[in-house]
Amino acid sequence: MTQLHLVGVHGIRQRDTNDIKLANDWNEALTRGMAMHVGPHAVVPTVVAPYYGKVFPRGFLKLGEDEAVDLTSIDDEELEFILDALEVHTPPVPGQQPYAGTLGMPPRTNPRLVQLLARADRRFGNGVGRLLVNRISEVYGYFRDDDKAEEVRHRVRDAVEQTGATMIIAHSLGSVVVYDMFQRGQIPAADSGTVSQLVTLGSPLAWLPIQRNLGIDTTASLQLPTGIAWLNVFDSHDPVTAGIGLSGLAREVIDAPVDNEGDPHSAECYLEQKPVALSVQSALPCAPQTL
Repeated sequence: MTQLHLVGVHGIRQRDTNDIKLANDWNEALTRGMAMHVGPHAVVPTVVAPYYGKVFPRGFLKLGEDEAVDLTSIDDEELEFILDALEVHTPPVPGQQPYAGTLGMPPRTNPRLVQLLARADRRFGNGVGRLLVNRISEVYGYFRDDDKAEEVRHRVRDAVEQTGATMIIAHSLGSVVVYDMFQRGQIPAADSGTVSQLVTLGSPLAWLPIQRNLGIDTTASLQLPTGIAWLNVFDSHDPVTAGIGLSGLAREVIDAPVDNEGDPHSAECYLEQKPVALSVQSALPCAPQTL
């Protein structure tokens, strides 16, 4: 039986790991998911996970750090990026007061940002607004420094080319990186015998400023090259996805809602889910059905 070659592309908050540990974590999570949903003797392909957690050095736009973004010191361009992202997915609730957990912010913080963070906390839970700002700032950093972004893309491209990968699983910011690479022609097209399937997990591609930076206007849709099947797995409680899938933005996307329970944005929780296991199983050439 021909082995399935699979590349995993992580999100950016991975400073406390390395290529080996990251790959082990992803492989163990996928193995658990395959055992649960396909069967205890399921064939599990090895995930190669190119590591780029240290490409953005400590201190650069807070990327890769555990510390929160300093909301009083971000520049106008980054602030507008954050506000645009939050505005669409945290609609106001008439008559509702700001969430108490957000009122202790520094007084110099932009008032509109305070309101949007309060809405995010009301919708997803206390402290989620700040988490969202960190994640949105990470994506902003990717778009702002193209030299470092190209280094990230280079590492992913090398992994795809060296393994001859036919499937990519991309989590969080990783889904933005991979989509960007497809648009740039940096991942070989399906008709050349390489990548034919993309699985995105906890993707922030629904955020409007991300789409704008990818060159997608309001009249266009997300689109991959012809011949690539796209499965998007999301948890409606995952704030990074804005609680929505991508099928409304891309005709070819198949959305698969899941419940990651206590850790809605966790890559490992996503990898354990049934839609991921079945997608991997179906991609295995001549793989026997074990259930």
